[in-house]
Amino acid sequence: MPDTVEFAERPDAPRSHITLRLIAQDPSVTGDDGRILTAQVKVPWSRIEDGPRGARLHVVDYDVAVDEYRKHPALVNEDAYAEASDEVLLTDKTFHAQQVYGAAAKTLATFESALGRRLSWSFAGHHLYLVPHAFAEANAYYSWEDRAVLFGYVPAEDEDDPPVYTCLSYDIIVHETTHAILDGLRRRFLEPGLPDQAAFHEGFADIVALLSVFSMRPVVEQALGRPGRNGRITRMHVHPDRLKAGVLTSVAEQVGRVLTQGRGPLRHSAMEPPPANWALLPQFAEPHRRGEVLVAVVLDVLVDIWSARLETLFSRPGNTASATVDRARAAEEGAKAAAQLLTMLIRGLDYLPPVEFEFADLLDAVLLADVEVVPDDDLGYRRLLIERFAQAGITRPRNRVSNVLEAEVAPQYLGINHAALRSDRDEVFRFLWQNALRLDVPTRYYTTVESVLPSQRIGPDGLIVAESVATYVQMAEMTAAELETISELPLPDGLDPETPVQLFGGGTLVFDQFGRLKLHVYKKVDDWRRQLRRIGYLDLSGRRDRAKRLGYSDGSARGQAFAELHDTNLSSGEAW
Repeated sequence: MPDTVEFAERPDAPRSHITLRLIAQDPSVTGDDGRILTAQVKVPWSRIEDGPRGARLHVVDYDVAVDEYRKHPALVNEDAYAEASDEVLLTDKTFHAQQVYGAAAKTLATFESALGRRLSWSFAGHHLYLVPHAFAEANAYYSWEDRAVLFGYVPAEDEDDPPVYTCLSYDIIVHETTHAILDGLRRRFLEPGLPDQAAFHEGFADIVALLSVFSMRPVVEQALGRPGRNGRITRMHVHPDRLKAGVLTSVAEQVGRVLTQGRGPLRHSAMEPPPANWALLPQFAEPHRRGEVLVAVVLDVLVDIWSARLETLFSRPGNTASATVDRARAAEEGAKAAAQLLTMLIRGLDYLPPVEFEFADLLDAVLLADVEVVPDDDLGYRRLLIERFAQAGITRPRNRVSNVLEAEVAPQYLGINHAALRSDRDEVFRFLWQNALRLDVPTRYYTTVESVLPSQRIGPDGLIVAESVATYVQMAEMTAAELETISELPLPDGLDPETPVQLFGGGTLVFDQFGRLKLHVYKKVDDWRRQLRRIGYLDLSGRRDRAKRLGYSDGSARGQAFAELHDTNLSSGEAW
């Protein structure tokens, strides 16, 4: 029988956070003592009811396979599982509830801290449901229709062994929670778009999962290997090549095995720079393979940042190539590097256009956002990003960003309520309409302002950068023949001219704390070359709706998009 745990009384006074013991990566990963590797994770405090159920997350433990519902006790400040055995962690369903709640809450807090505001889900509701034992299947996915992240499990073949639970893998919880968060931030990224857009959700979720795991020091310490008796490791242990080929690869491969439920590690291609002509190769049209390009680039940047931080530890007078460093200190530098890089990437999400995503947009957005918070790139992080993306053939796009403060013709604010620009979609639309010619926004297409969100980010100097970020979307519907006529460009080979097509454009408006427009990041709806490229890709990949139209949907239910995506990927043995 497994050990039992006792739950402390709920304290009267709230704290800024609670500390929970969580499985740091996956039950198969062990520490120096041979036990499951765990970490103490700080989770923002919230009044938590039984379930557990907080302000934004609600654990609903219903197992459809056996028609069983369990309501677990609320989380308290004193962790009941601080000293629990491995057997308890593996078999206690209440700990499973703590694992999914804690990891999801930490992920949401990471995004909110980086973006400087509370985030909303894409659906109408305040709670994201977390279902730790949803079904007896080797899968886990975010479902918009269910407002939930559903975790499956694989029943044990031997009655003496516990089932394999996806809800115990920190990687999977972060990955799926990221899908839910991204859907709230850029809901149109799930609609049929360019090939990079289809790859972004999976690639970015993998990146957040990897960097979140790597930002926990116990994980990095284990990846660095056993230290000497004095707790130190040699300089060769942290050489950039060793970090990439050994430490980082081992963590990524462990994550990959979890994400495929044992069907195979993260493909080696995600650990190496893509070929120079990757964008022209047919295998890179597949979303998961294409998403690995982003993963490979970001992991290279992580090694660069970590190596630079470690170099300062060896630059003291008298140090030689055989110098040693405390393993815990080296791991701490790696965890800090991962956390800093993750924050940079998340901050850039606000500066993305709302539609028609391409990898170059992410690079541009991350750089734009970082300049606002850290004007001086003293540590060279932006330079490293530019160099590594360039090595993958990804450079900053041209003619997609207007620095309005430096424009020759300033926007017109006559009759505009500056305060309302921080929260009112109608006021932002009024501003957009009044300045359509100045911002080169065509008014003959359907246009709607979809979001107006405040942001307060704190820079390393302690200064607060206050902004408001608004997004607008433009749409046009026509036949392929009409698109050919208006663009004066040939249609993709084999496309029926009578095919109905839906086209998207739009932009992101960044206002300063006084309501003055700073930046306009846009994808023009009348960029006909991009539109034809998108329609050609959708036609070639068969992404039509049930009426055989292009650009409307891909024919699957929106809430099941990730379930189908993961099922397809699992069947091929690839990482999510």
